[in-house]
Amino acid sequence: METFPIVKRKDEQKYGEYRTKRVILECYDAMENAIRTGRPYQTILDPPPADPRVAHREKY
Repeated sequence: METFPIVKRKDEQKYGEYRTKRVILECYDAMENAIRTGRPYQTILDPPPADPRVAHREKY
């Protein structure tokens, strides 16, 4: 995530930390915990990701 220097700089200016990186790593940790415990993963994204059934179909 160090390949996004503009995001890092703006996060540090606004939040005093590289907030985007921290939040992404927290999401990965929560997903890993869900896999390990067998509990459903609950996203913190608002709005949540779209249901795949409403996504555009791939073109071949």
